[in-house]
Parts: sequence; structure tokens; C-alpha cells
Amino acid sequence: MTSPATTSSVLGPGSGALDRGLAILDHMAVARACSTQDLAAALGLSRSTAYRLVDRLVEGGWLAVEQGSGLLRLGPSATRLASAAVGSTDLTATAMPIISRLMRETRETASLGVPNGVNMVFVHRERGPRPVAVTSELGAGRPLHCTSLGRAYLAALPQQALEEKLAELVASSESPVDEDSVGDLRKILQETRERGWSEDRREFDESSCCCGAAVYDHTGMPVAAISVAGVAERMERILSDVGPLVAEAAAEISAGLGHVRR
Repeated sequence: MTSPATTSSVLGPGSGALDRGLAILDHMAVARACSTQDLAAALGLSRSTAYRLVDRLVEGGWLAVEQGSGLLRLGPSATRLASAAVGSTDLTATAMPIISRLMRETRETASLGVPNGVNMVFVHRERGPRPVAVTSELGAGRPLHCTSLGRAYLAALPQQALEEKLAELVASSESPVDEDSVGDLRKILQETRERGWSEDRREFDESSCCCGAAVYDHTGMPVAAISVAGVAERMERILSDVGPLVAEAAAEISAGLGHVRR
């Protein structure tokens, strides 16, 4: 059955066959599986039109019919196209213009980091015109547990992967997280999920504050995080304004990597 979270925009009366075919593929990328009747209802197509278009897409390998259930799924042609698109997508190249725009919007320093063990490593940075409290070169690491980059990444992990990473933090000599303090970190990560972005209020460095959000790849897994950081006295007052901008930018980068929000 189609749910509001997986319904694409209803097609207008002037839409051509190509528009309708692309809309079907776009809908299937989110719905993953549905009947032709549900597809017609979701896109505002007549049943006869939906069945005709589906038959053509099945013939071309763009859709496939699941044995037993009869539900539609994306076919091998769509899989080949998706694989080619993923192979030609580069995280840093996708993120750079968006991070640059985020820096201009906030006038603060915006960064991209990727996970490496119990740290996040900076791979791109756009320095804003305003002074920053903490400076670091590309390749520098930041702890997962107390930075906005790290907390954003941890909060985005599926539960099993999160448990494994928390166990790694507790076991690592590089991390101060232990059996007593990991519960507090869990609470912070839950608050991060509910808020939609992470925060570091003078926890890594007393002179700085920052907020972050995770970047997801086409499989739905977090692969990086972005952040905006500035002098604590200035940033602490505006974190609630900057946070949504960071979350929006991260979602845009994720979309560029093929991620589809459900």
C-alpha cells in the first residue's frame, strides 16, 4: 500500500509519456514495491494508462514483477543506471558547492568530515569571514563523542551499527567514554535525532560552539557529516537558527549521493 511518506507528486494533465514514465521510476525508488493500482492512485493516472506504461517499463527492464506477490519493483535496467550514477559520484565534489553556500549563508566556518575509527576527520573546509576559536588543517581528527560532526554521525547510524560503535568507544584508549558515561551519550544522541541536528556547546573547546548533521549515501547509511562552527559567545545564541540550515544542507548533499528520504 502507498503511504503519504512514499507518494510522489501527482502528475498534471499536460504530462507526456516520458514524464509519466520518469514519475513512475521516481515513485518506485521511494516505495520500493507496490501494485499497479497503488501506483496509478499515487500518481493520479488512470488504470489503463498505468498498466500500459508499466508494461512498457517491464519490457525494457526498468520494472520487474515480483513472483508470488505480483508487486512491482525496480528492474535490472534501473539497477545498472543507479550503479553507474553511484560510481560517478564523489562525496567531496558533491558537498563542496553546498558547503560553500552554507558558509556564505551563515558567515561562519563550514566543514565536511568522514568517520575514521573513534574520530571524524576533516576532508573539506570553507572558512567564513568571522573569527573562529579553533583552527585545524584538513586531515585533523575530532572525537566522535563530544563534537557536532561525531554526534551527527553516531545519531544517524542504524541501531546495531550504533551499538558496535559505542562498544568501540568504550573499549578504545583514545576515548574517555566508559561504561558509566555511555548512557549520557545515548541520551545526547536521542536528543540529536529528535532535534534534527547535533550540537557542541563548548564541550570540545570552551571557546567554540558548533552544530552538525549527517550525510547519507544511496544505501541510507551515514558516510559523513557537516558542521558550522564559530566563537562560542556568538554561536551559542544562534545555534537554533543555524542548525536547520546545516540539516538542510546535509540533506541536499545526501540527495546528490542518491539518498532518498523516507
